[in-house]
Amino acid sequence: MKSKFFLIVLPFMLNAVMCYAQKTHIIEPAELEITYSIKEPGFWDTYIFRYGKNVSQYFSCHSLKEDKMLADDDPARSAMWDKRLADYDEPDPAKRLPGSTGYNNIIYCYHKDGIFKTYARVFGTHYLITENITIPEWTLCEDTTSILGMECKKATTNFRGRYWEVWYTEDIPISQGPWKLCGLPGMILKANCPKFMLIEAISIKNKNLEPVTFYNYLNYKYAPIDRMEYLKKVHKPGIYPTGGNHRTIEIDDKK
Repeated sequence: MKSKFFLIVLPFMLNAVMCYAQKTHIIEPAELEITYSIKEPGFWDTYIFRYGKNVSQYFSCHSLKEDKMLADDDPARSAMWDKRLADYDEPDPAKRLPGSTGYNNIIYCYHKDGIFKTYARVFGTHYLITENITIPEWTLCEDTTSILGMECKKATTNFRGRYWEVWYTEDIPISQGPWKLCGLPGMILKANCPKFMLIEAISIKNKNLEPVTFYNYLNYKYAPIDRMEYLKKVHKPGIYPTGGNHRTIEIDDKK
């Protein structure tokens, strides 16, 4: 009798666990936080890279703020939405609200498991892409520069359909960087994809940090999807009512 009761209750228990996993919750304390500026033709944004012992995360702080305002039913959210619609006619990118390719994505890197999990939103649809960490094939260069007072070395790669020039510092012995750029002997503080995106660190903190947190203020349910299937789906013309497709940082559907 007890075994039958357990089998009946088990699906509900599992469902409760899955629902909890989708709610906002603290994962672990953060050890490092880097703020990056993002510049694209016609757009700008600010991202946070937050690093913990087991998990790191990368997200647009402006996108997260909008989600929190919507969840709290903040009346300022309506004015912000009106401004975003008006931005379509604003010729000066600096006067527009923040926006970037990947604006609604939050990326988590699970160090020991060797995986990325990307929680992506595309026009009301929510996807969870889980993939093994792929280290780009880097070419190390002799060039050096200084970023935030730290010596940085240059490296280049062709990764996921785009060419990147990056600057990393061995002063921060973490083999990670913005987005999915990783695998160098130090933290990437600057990444440039010519004519597409410039990412550059503007501040670094290691004290009084917010914890590494799973964010889902609006309690969305994310459908698991293969990375290549996701790219093919969102790159298909017509995903938006206007007939356009979704822009992503990675454009190579084959790797």
